[in-house]
Amino acid sequence: MVQRVGRAAQVEREQGERESGREPPRIVDADPTVEALDELSRALAEIAEAQTVLAQKVRTLRESRRSGTSWHDILTEEDGTPAMQLVSQLLARISGASGGLRKLLVEALRAEGVSIPAIAKLFGVSHQRVSNLLRRG
Repeated sequence: MVQRVGRAAQVEREQGERESGREPPRIVDADPTVEALDELSRALAEIAEAQTVLAQKVRTLRESRRSGTSWHDILTEEDGTPAMQLVSQLLARISGASGGLRKLLVEALRAEGVSIPAIAKLFGVSHQRVSNLLRRG
């Protein structure tokens, strides 16, 4: 079987959908999932920048601890945003951006007629998790 890529694959997929009686999804200008992808891209760029700062902070923490400084002194004397706060901020940022995208993709897939178990398999989660995302307003 020849595997097609790019535009040829899209045309072949759309033709197969039409032949099966299922109309291919139309992309609209204001697709909220595309906006969520943009938001995830921005979050990843921010995280990449902050990761450099965090890596330096971790090196400093390690050096301070190896030199015998107490954790209390190390953590209370950090410059700028403390390392553990920065970790929490980075995790919250990526979680927020990816969670919004995940919910929108689940809704879009359901609107395209994809079953909950199939969506669960695509996302690597349980069907209960998919159902919860759909119920969440």
